[in-house]
Amino acid sequence: MNCIKYSSILLTLALFTLACGKKAEPTSESTEAAATPEMNSNSVTLSAEQAAQAAIQTGTFTLRSLSDYLDVNAELVLGKENTAQVSAFTEGIISELRIRNNSSVAKGGVVAVLRKPDLLDLQQQYLENKDRMVFLETEYQRYKALKENDATATKNFQKAEADWRAAQTSAKLLAAKLRQYQIDPAKLTPDNLRTELLITSPVAGVVTRVDASLGQALNLGEPICEVSNLAYLHPVLYVFEKNLNQVKAGQKVQLKFPGGNEQVFNAHIDYLERSVDGERKTVRVHARFDNTSAASNQQMAKGGFLNARITLADAGMLPALPEEAVIQEQGGYFIFYQEKKDAKEVVFHKVPVKRGPAGDGYVAIEPLETLPRDAAIVLKGAYYVSANGGVSAEE
Repeated sequence: MNCIKYSSILLTLALFTLACGKKAEPTSESTEAAATPEMNSNSVTLSAEQAAQAAIQTGTFTLRSLSDYLDVNAELVLGKENTAQVSAFTEGIISELRIRNNSSVAKGGVVAVLRKPDLLDLQQQYLENKDRMVFLETEYQRYKALKENDATATKNFQKAEADWRAAQTSAKLLAAKLRQYQIDPAKLTPDNLRTELLITSPVAGVVTRVDASLGQALNLGEPICEVSNLAYLHPVLYVFEKNLNQVKAGQKVQLKFPGGNEQVFNAHIDYLERSVDGERKTVRVHARFDNTSAASNQQMAKGGFLNARITLADAGMLPALPEEAVIQEQGGYFIFYQEKKDAKEVVFHKVPVKRGPAGDGYVAIEPLETLPRDAAIVLKGAYYVSANGGVSAEE
């Protein structure tokens, strides 16, 4: 549709040129009007000095590959599957804290040391039971031999067997408990008893929150820190319901941090959630960075906000002007072209236009009235011309 409109503009310009080729003989009325020209209300006059001071630059349309887009807000989020809560798996007191915010942690890396004095009781039970098993096994073997020659020893044999098997069961249970506390039962001796436990991270990542402090007494399940795999950090776009029909998976997205930072991060839409965010009244649209290393950028932080631009459709090559060449007045858009220039003054004419797709500092323009052939359009300084003529510049 845009191509048809812009073709009609070019055709109109051609017909206008042919019509101008046929010169009508001047009448006395036209001669008089030419002698005292009446300035059009859409004209703005600057003195030659003003025009020079404003450094006004003129030119014409250039063909640009532009696309329709939708501007939305975005937030950097991390799925729960990529975040680990490191908690105390038993009661104890933190004797050492080996992490801090933003520090890297390997999978299985130690984040804290927990002191647990009553751990000695469990080790004592295991070692005493281990020694007792030697005696019970000896008794079992002795009564087993006596039973074959003495019928009255059968009762003692049965008791010795029951005690020995009970001790074996206790040994297995105590050994399993010791392994839960990171103690190898096979290597446990009275000379290497432990009272401290190592708290490790179940995933590799970066510490994004520290919940505990040195010397703090922890209960079972109490959090120590949060470890996040920031490689899976991705932007979530907040799209209003009225715009949902324009958004689909696979569309390109450009993201920038607010505050004048011009670095652009390219991404694409991964999927749309099927529920409305009750707080924002929007639908969450998940995107993924095209460059996986973008998530490792120091600017990227979980919960950070960005400005996002979703590319809706490729509009093709269109006649375009720099965005600064277009001004806004009372809801309409306008451009200026140079109508007259002499040693004393420069006259500009204001033309209403329709804006089209924009990108990279350029915007597609469709004039709503015929422009002169080879019109010198104001590309730089339109704000100055607008202010001189009482027209408000586009914000």
